[in-house]
Amino acid sequence: MKKRISYLLGGFLAILLVGCAKDAITDFQQLDDEALATAIADDRNKQEIDPSTLPAEILKYLEEAYFETYIETAYFADGKGYEVTLASDDRTFFNLNRRVLAHRLNDRLGPCGRLLGGMPIPVADLRPEIVNYISTNYPDAQILRAKQKGGRVIVLISGHIILVFSPDGVHEISAQHWFDCRPCVPADVVDLPADVQALIDLRLPDAEVKRICRRGDRIVIGLIDGDGRHILVFDKDWNFLFAIP
Repeated sequence: MKKRISYLLGGFLAILLVGCAKDAITDFQQLDDEALATAIADDRNKQEIDPSTLPAEILKYLEEAYFETYIETAYFADGKGYEVTLASDDRTFFNLNRRVLAHRLNDRLGPCGRLLGGMPIPVADLRPEIVNYISTNYPDAQILRAKQKGGRVIVLISGHIILVFSPDGVHEISAQHWFDCRPCVPADVVDLPADVQALIDLRLPDAEVKRICRRGDRIVIGLIDGDGRHILVFDKDWNFLFAIP
């Protein structure tokens, strides 16, 4: 009789523990933002996904908030959310409802380290010195977005040209497509393999190659057409991996 009771108690405890574990697994969305971001970051079972398959809300947020860089990798943690690593090595986390949870910025000095993140600035609020510089040097350009980070103002104009200004409106840096913390091979000195050019002609027939960068074991091609910026990512042997919207 005692053995039977022990078995019943053991079975009950096992069911209870399974139920608790299930609750723990399905309750991640009840965590606060930083805790959930940490749970996503620490999830060893998260799966790398094609960045182009990220929810539209996340892609839109990243395009607006991080226009000076681009998505390098994206991950999905089941039951938790998304982690996106940018070319700057900074990471942004989102819950299952596509809401941003946290930003984990790199701590490097230099252009990438000091320019990322930041607060949006209404274009109408830009200093006259910045507006005058753009109208003088880029008379046909439209100011699309602006933000402030560490006292510097970063402005995106048409052609996906990125301009950086000091707090008093003095121009400091210009770049096209993105800022990169690693060396970039200019497009005009790279002979694209025939199959890569054929892929570009098929996917983006009206696009012009603006930048080609070798970054780690990947090659990134930046293109511009009437729809704006496009990025194609290849492995080191020029095998196509994915496109970033």
